[in-house]
Amino acid sequence: MKPNSSMKILVIQQKMIGDVLISSLLCQHLKFLHPQSEIHYAIHSNTQGVVQLNPHIDRLIISTPDKNVQQWIVLIRALRKTQYDLVVDAYGKVESMIICRFARAKAIYGHKKWFGPMIYTKTSVPSPKVYTQAGNAIEDRLRLIYPEEQIAENAMLYRPHIHMSQEETQWAKKLLQTKGLNTGETLIMVSVLGSAEDKSLPKSTMAEILSVLAQRPKTQLLLNYLPSQKTEVNRILSLVPAALMQKIHPEVYGKSLRQFLALLSQVNCLIGNEGGAVNMAKALNIPTFTLFSPWIHKAAWNSYDDRETHVGLHLKDFKPERFKDKTTLEIRQEFQAFYRDFKLDLFLNQMIAFCDRHQVKPQD
Repeated sequence: MKPNSSMKILVIQQKMIGDVLISSLLCQHLKFLHPQSEIHYAIHSNTQGVVQLNPHIDRLIISTPDKNVQQWIVLIRALRKTQYDLVVDAYGKVESMIICRFARAKAIYGHKKWFGPMIYTKTSVPSPKVYTQAGNAIEDRLRLIYPEEQIAENAMLYRPHIHMSQEETQWAKKLLQTKGLNTGETLIMVSVLGSAEDKSLPKSTMAEILSVLAQRPKTQLLLNYLPSQKTEVNRILSLVPAALMQKIHPEVYGKSLRQFLALLSQVNCLIGNEGGAVNMAKALNIPTFTLFSPWIHKAAWNSYDDRETHVGLHLKDFKPERFKDKTTLEIRQEFQAFYRDFKLDLFLNQMIAFCDRHQVKPQD
């Protein structure tokens, strides 16, 4: 599609938080391809925090996951009134199909789906091929707007970025100070749980990780978890020796996504289960040490792994024979057995080396 100064473009990625964050790259690339265009981004309300203040998005089209009939009518009327020239559907589900249908754009791009011929004017095919450190999840999204021969040259052009206000970062600094956390010490955020049980290390393994980190000199730990996971977090903490609990601060917690991001922006690194928090940390330029679920495709989500600033580890890196002749479904069904093999001893030295690289350096 040729650049058009009056183009209105809609990008769709309803959920999840990590997906909304990395799909925001499409907005930046489209702004680059069509500098004078107006870019709108359709997302769910609970993901808004990761794209607030993004200068490449002119308008957020926000809705709830459980829209009633009246809410759908309001949304559809707004879509029709806008008269988009291009819609890019990075979500590819029934909800986005309805949005595409009623947006009535001249061009609608999406990944190849069974409903594609009825909705999209152009489709792309996701590929397992990975060209760059950006990873498969990002490169597949770029396939929506670039031909295959241009993926490698454009994948590293931009990185997802979360934009924070000065007021938000000052709030986080003040909270840490109020809670008595010494800014001269290393502050580590630990993702103690993933988004589900089959994306979370066993409680005993996570308790061991917390114990090792808490024993590091001049180190304090913050925890990343959802309010609904508090009971599970307490069970993990009950396995940590009482003498180390003074180094762990579950009470320092953001009450909103933006507050969490403000706190995350102040830590020295993030360690733990793979999930949205890892993507958010990377978008805030915070070093990450990620432990992947056995059934997750590491190449898809292990973006920007350089073995120094960002390190992603999978059981398959250590015990590839465990995965021989196993399908993803089989691995997911047996996730507990696979996780039991993902013992701390396998990655302890790498985790310690990562912490050493990203600890607060002593003042001269």
